[in-house]
Amino acid sequence: MMGGSLLEIPARTKPTTHSLQSLETLREQRLEPVAPLQRGVTRPWIGPAFWGNRLQDWRLHDGRIECVCDDSNRELRTVGILTRHLVAGTVPGHISVRTGIAGNANRDGFCGLLLGVGNQSLDYRAAALAQRGSGTDGGFLCTFERDGGVRFREHTDERRPLRFAELPSRKTYPQGGPRRQDADQRYQLNVDILPERDDRFTVHVSVREHPSGVRIASATRRNVPGSNLSGGISLVSSPPTNQPGARWWFDTIRTGGAKIAEYPERTFGPIAGTLYSVNETELRLTAQLMPVGETESRAVQFQYRPADGNHPWRIGDTTALKQGYTAPFRLDEWDSTRSWEYRIVYDPHLEMRTDRQVREQSYQQSESRAIYRGRIAADPGENTSELTIGLFSCVAPTARWLEAGSSKLDLPRGRKLGRYTHENIYFPYTDLIENSLAHDPDILAFVGDQIYQSNPTKKVDSEVPMLDYLYKWYLWLWAFNDLTRDRPAIVLTDDHDVYQSNLWGERGRAAPSNRIRLGGYARAAGFIELVQQTQCSHNPDPYDIALVRRDISTYYTAFRYGGVDFAVIEDRKFKTSPHDRQLPNDERLLGRRQTRFLRRWANDENASAARICFMQTTLASLHTTPSGRPEQDYDTSAYPKQERDAVVGLLQDAGALSLCGDQHLATLARHGIETNTDGIVQFAAPACATLYQRWFEPNTDLPNGTGTPHTGDFTDAFGNRIRMLAVANPKLSFEEFTRRKTGTSNHIGDRRLKREGYGIVRVNHETDEFVIECWPYDETPTTHNPRQFPGWPYRLRFDSVRGEDS
Repeated sequence: MMGGSLLEIPARTKPTTHSLQSLETLREQRLEPVAPLQRGVTRPWIGPAFWGNRLQDWRLHDGRIECVCDDSNRELRTVGILTRHLVAGTVPGHISVRTGIAGNANRDGFCGLLLGVGNQSLDYRAAALAQRGSGTDGGFLCTFERDGGVRFREHTDERRPLRFAELPSRKTYPQGGPRRQDADQRYQLNVDILPERDDRFTVHVSVREHPSGVRIASATRRNVPGSNLSGGISLVSSPPTNQPGARWWFDTIRTGGAKIAEYPERTFGPIAGTLYSVNETELRLTAQLMPVGETESRAVQFQYRPADGNHPWRIGDTTALKQGYTAPFRLDEWDSTRSWEYRIVYDPHLEMRTDRQVREQSYQQSESRAIYRGRIAADPGENTSELTIGLFSCVAPTARWLEAGSSKLDLPRGRKLGRYTHENIYFPYTDLIENSLAHDPDILAFVGDQIYQSNPTKKVDSEVPMLDYLYKWYLWLWAFNDLTRDRPAIVLTDDHDVYQSNLWGERGRAAPSNRIRLGGYARAAGFIELVQQTQCSHNPDPYDIALVRRDISTYYTAFRYGGVDFAVIEDRKFKTSPHDRQLPNDERLLGRRQTRFLRRWANDENASAARICFMQTTLASLHTTPSGRPEQDYDTSAYPKQERDAVVGLLQDAGALSLCGDQHLATLARHGIETNTDGIVQFAAPACATLYQRWFEPNTDLPNGTGTPHTGDFTDAFGNRIRMLAVANPKLSFEEFTRRKTGTSNHIGDRRLKREGYGIVRVNHETDEFVIECWPYDETPTTHNPRQFPGWPYRLRFDSVRGEDS
């Protein structure tokens, strides 16, 4: 944090014209730059100190931040300044930025700064997402407009989120009135925050031509509460409401004064994160980079050393960036018996080299290189007493869009979710991450819906919406990298990851006329590959490298870790739509190829005692209607029944516990074929953070229950038999929700009414049992007597996985 005032003004004295002029002189001498903006480069990613909303709406171009979006309905494009934050205290602060029109000079609009997002209640990463729609704790705008005017505008109106109403201020135009801006002119925009008394401030905005220094306009807003001047800071480029408009550029961003804290560690990129897996002697690791420029290096290097002691770094492979700005690494003779430190090194000026010694020297001498560090743990092996697995799925950043919309969701008993409050913005899931880290899991499983195509911003209707997808994927990495940098992870993609609400993949075919209910993928094959490359390229080698339709790859596989045999299957990619009955029965769920793989895995004579199969969704339709009747859900793997029974049988042969996600409803069910209990057990993790809700509330008491509500023997709408062992329904019944809601969806935003969280599965090799746990996202597991969801933990012996009747 910078200390001291640039100009000491008595707390009970209002600023005078003379003091403001003196202030401008001192400002030029004392402000510090936020971050250098690289010249000679054009790219969508601006730099580590900035977060652009959206990624496709901004670019770094030859040392300037430029807005490239001028569409109607794209008001208030923003760039969050990550390393600066308005903090509490009756002290001054100052911001200076150069700006001008980047395009569409004949159109109206405004540029400026958005101040005070989140009012200190939001994580700085959440505050950096502020854009378009006004809302509670949305801050206020200091604008310079196309007509030459300087104004203050509100950004807190929940009822009229795109109005941006002007706030009262005193304006001065030294040249007789506002002048319409010259498209070729550069301007200096200054904002000064000056303390008054009783936690009140004067905010002064002034604009000068650059470099002449000719004063254009100024405005002063007095008696501003301190609560309005704490939180995030963003750059703004905006067209008029519901119209196309001018676009703006920015450079030379500087700040000073104790009111604006500096956090140089709060950066993101150019290395966004890593994902890795270990399969005996095989290490696969993928580094995800931000979108670097075409003129910048594509070379990324992997370095490693033993974790015990200060060993020299070993220079591993250097790889060129692949699709989606990924850098995949593979080491086939990895010593997994010991722990290793690793670092990913990226130098934007380094060319690909073949000589290792030259490559090492270049990295050591470069001052611009970026380094991302992590740890590759030793495989616990079969001698470990317990292997802990973290299970996650369904991760939405917000309850409400950040673009526009009503002030609340259609909820009974639900709170109004202020747009820029922690009740609405789940990202970066601080409680979830910290509490799951407390378990110190050995391996992670993310089993689908890492992103939602329409959250926090609307999806882009394009065949290959690469930048829109990456914008949302980076949010996931940004939040979860504290987990993934030090632990192996398995990732499965699901329907929302590929921009669909449901998915019957039909071996990769294109959905006819984008009608996904008829089966297939709505997006281009290249987009499906992009998603799989970013999310799954670090997984253990696929079992079968043969491609499906449209040359889409597969990633179903098997691996061993911590004395456990794991299988990963794709129960979406091969599945047939219920509206397509042309394929033979054995192609309608897992497909022949994947079924052969699962059969071989099930019959492996060298398998360990503990076996686990990761899937995307459940093998039964485990939810009911508001009246408590079984409900058909063709998006589950409950259908077709004959093929579902075959999969249950194969997993029964393997003696495998099945782990999945997708349903947003945590369930633990014993699946049956001839009876309710002659098949395997499947645990569906709760959603980490999402909106759409399901319920399992049968209208009659079920026989053979466990003592917790809604457990016991049940037959789903497709005729699949199960015994529900535990279920975590929302905190209000489906009937009550339906009776009181005013809309048509099953959305609940208020987290107090939901049961969201994550799963923990402990594989205890000493007692030969699985301990299955289901945790609320906000329950601290290290406190005295922490509470899981009702019905958990559940203990399951290895030898009883095959079925109670088998």
